[in-house]
Amino acid sequence: MKIELIKLKFNDTHSYKYKPFTYCCDEIQNDKAIVFTGEDINDIGGEYKDEGIPIPHFCTSHTEVITSYEDEWEQTDNYPIRFCPHCGEKIGISVVKEIDVSDKYKELTKQRDELWKKCQTTDSKKEDYELRKQVRKLDYQIDDFYELDEWKGEY
Repeated sequence: MKIELIKLKFNDTHSYKYKPFTYCCDEIQNDKAIVFTGEDINDIGGEYKDEGIPIPHFCTSHTEVITSYEDEWEQTDNYPIRFCPHCGEKIGISVVKEIDVSDKYKELTKQRDELWKKCQTTDSKKEDYELRKQVRKLDYQIDDFYELDEWKGEY
């Protein structure tokens, strides 16, 4: 199984999108304990990091509830795998392209800030509702920069 990543650079950070790929077998696709993620990577040797941000990998995921005194929280550890645990096929992950999307990111955040200022100064409930709706739409577009999902060929 080969997975190609697009690295998006913006706002002094970066994130990844993946090109469409085909799973090696149905079992890995349906296995709830295996996730494709760049979060909570248990990276003891530091081999899965790229400038401090983990490169997404297929991982076995383990979540447990931690209790300390009166506090309780969930902790997830994702352990990268190099081979499919079901069929044994090698999982190859590579960054095939880097794209600087800083200008688009700045443009969207600037638009959002301007709309939010208008929203904070209007007395009209109708205008406030419409402005907040536009702000939410921009928030979704800005949040998409950070999401690990399929590359749609835009930005």
